[in-house]
Amino acid sequence: MNVRCPSCETVFRVDPAKVPEAGTRARCTVCAYVIAVRRSEDGATGATAPVRPAWPQPAAGPPAPPPRAATAGAPAAPAPRVAAPPAPAASPAAAPAPPAPRLSRPFTGPRASPGAPAPAPPSAGPAPVAPQRPSAPVFRPTPGAPVQPAAAPPQAAPRPAPAPAPAPAMAPRPAAAPAATAATVNPFLPHVNPFLAQDPRQKARRLARALVSDMIVYQPDKRQRALKQGNLKQAFEEEIKKSWEEYVQQVGDDLAKSTPFFTEALNEILAGGQKVF
Repeated sequence: MNVRCPSCETVFRVDPAKVPEAGTRARCTVCAYVIAVRRSEDGATGATAPVRPAWPQPAAGPPAPPPRAATAGAPAAPAPRVAAPPAPAASPAAAPAPPAPRLSRPFTGPRASPGAPAPAPPSAGPAPVAPQRPSAPVFRPTPGAPVQPAAAPPQAAPRPAPAPAPAPAMAPRPAAAPAATAATVNPFLPHVNPFLAQDPRQKARRLARALVSDMIVYQPDKRQRALKQGNLKQAFEEEIKKSWEEYVQQVGDDLAKSTPFFTEALNEILAGGQKVF
């Protein structure tokens, strides 16, 4: 049986056995129009009310060519008659049919007929011409006038070197106290001197000056009175004796008696540079 597309009038051959009793929908392969197909009572198949396609309808193409004539000697079969699609009954309460879903493949337009000439491409217009720029004027010196050389551009004055930043003010360091002036150490008690780790003669000299300095630190008033009265040797007799014993114990008897370090320390520190001892 034959099915005609209402949009492009193309006729298709359809097997009636493949059409269900309730009808079905088919899409035209020429214009992608959706055709409602149903089986009629007499066995013929026709298209019912057209269904709006997912994109605009293309212009109707030329009608399909007539069927080719049968070969000689074979009886010509009568052309099947296609029943006209009956008009659907208008129902006032019927709701509008939903639009058909858009296909994933975009519409490329109707197929062009073989005999139609291809449209000519639009001719390109003349290329734009860029406007000509006027030439720069040429300045010539006036005859007889001396040509003065161009003045050199003024040079920027050299930037003065930044003044050095003033050194941060340092707090005055306290005067170093004489060696071995700890207030918690009794100068008359034997103790281990830290200078003993160096040369023996240097250790003996430093120890002697440290012991004599302790006498002044702990008894400054007594020293001032003894210097004024001139009895420094008698006033510090006991302290000198105990310091000497500690000095001999730290450096040894031989080194203490063979070097003048202890006597020099008494004259320079305790006596203030006078030769009293």
